[in-house]
Amino acid sequence: MIPDTIKQFRPKGTEIQEKSGHYYVHKVKGYYDKDTKTSKRKTLGCIGQIYPDIGFVPNDKLPGSQEDCAKEYGATRIIMETSREMFEVLRKYFPSEFIRIYALAVLKLLNNSSQKDIDELYTRSAISSLLPEVHLSKNTVSTFLSQLSLSRKSVMQFMREYTDYEGDSVIFDGSSFLSSSNENPYTKKGYTPGHRNEKQIRLVYAFNKSSNVPFYFRVFPGNIPDKVTFEACVEELGKKSCTVLLDKGFYSKKNIDFILQAGLDFIIPLQKNTTDVDETDKDFSSYESKDIGFFSYHKRIIFHKEHASFKHTGCKVHIFYDNERRKDLIENYYLQNQDENGNLPENLQTTVYEDTKLFGVTFLLTNISITPELIYKDYKTRWAIEEMFDTHKNTLGFKMNYETRLEVQEGWAFIEFLSLLMYYRINNLLSENDLLKSYSVKDVLFCASSIIQAQTNGTWRVYNMTSKLKNLFETLGVTIAPIP
Repeated sequence: MIPDTIKQFRPKGTEIQEKSGHYYVHKVKGYYDKDTKTSKRKTLGCIGQIYPDIGFVPNDKLPGSQEDCAKEYGATRIIMETSREMFEVLRKYFPSEFIRIYALAVLKLLNNSSQKDIDELYTRSAISSLLPEVHLSKNTVSTFLSQLSLSRKSVMQFMREYTDYEGDSVIFDGSSFLSSSNENPYTKKGYTPGHRNEKQIRLVYAFNKSSNVPFYFRVFPGNIPDKVTFEACVEELGKKSCTVLLDKGFYSKKNIDFILQAGLDFIIPLQKNTTDVDETDKDFSSYESKDIGFFSYHKRIIFHKEHASFKHTGCKVHIFYDNERRKDLIENYYLQNQDENGNLPENLQTTVYEDTKLFGVTFLLTNISITPELIYKDYKTRWAIEEMFDTHKNTLGFKMNYETRLEVQEGWAFIEFLSLLMYYRINNLLSENDLLKSYSVKDVLFCASSIIQAQTNGTWRVYNMTSKLKNLFETLGVTIAPIP
């Protein structure tokens, strides 16, 4: 007898046949029997299988065995070898579905894949032989991601394995991802520079400065500014003794009060129009005053002043002047705005002073009692997360248009978070071996993807392995082991 939990997935015009605990779906065709003058039906070939809690998985294999085809091997091997620890942490918190979660994350990093093409990419990658029988058709993945979105508790338990930041610096940042979905209540018109009043979804990440890995994410509606998201993120993470490095979008009096009450240290830039800095101190020419200090940063002189915050008790505002950056910004301003004769248009000649007077000036609000040089250098490390978001958008490509429903999109956000962890594990290995001057992670995976494994006389063999790639694999500690 076929259980109702299986019957609910039966496609129209089919019947289910049970064999040894497996449920196979066969196409049926109705016809009229002239002899008995009754309607009958004929069972045709098997078109797929139904799996408990997954649903119907169609047979979409082409003639011939997939095991006979060549499979991309090199890039897959690098990702899997360098993410073994993650595989075990996923097993701990997602014991029944960790393999499928892991496979989706590998494929996301490997091919910037989306739901619609995930099954084909799985078949073409060696992961389909290393982790066989992972059901990744478009329909099953969508259902699975919806279920995964209900597991925020397990997701948080997983992320807490990477949140050893007690006494460290934590970088928070948010970014918007455009979406035209009408089925997702989080898709709202936002106010991100460059995408003002376009439909988007907001994603906030936390980044561990010392370990150089992201360890937390949360999805918000596109119309929610970063300054509103911060308290919710800290409450979910749990308050720890650390220094939070924030972008100016997180600034609000409420957030600063919350940070101070929580006993956290912080560094946050202020808007250029802040009233927490006197107008005379904003002028770059103030570096000529006698009380100005300076230090060297990347072979450039950074001038600085400081004063007690007018708005936040116990805090200071540090003003930094970068003369070299100022010159570069002014040159770019003139080059980008020049007319065909190489002159500044007349309408800008009256505003050029106001447009450029704060070029190279940075205002940092903080409650930390360390030298201005250390405050400046600590803040500059937050650019690492800007690189991460560039990776997220350009390399991994947060494809919101394919994840139209909120629950599917939230599940997919976790998969992309895992892909970022994989990405930064490889990136850190490149950094540790002084290879970032020669390779990016994208370069490594692209070059390695030329290595394939194919069956020759029933035996899997590696092809296209050059001496250069062999040396790269050895440097990264990745072994070449044939598919079983």
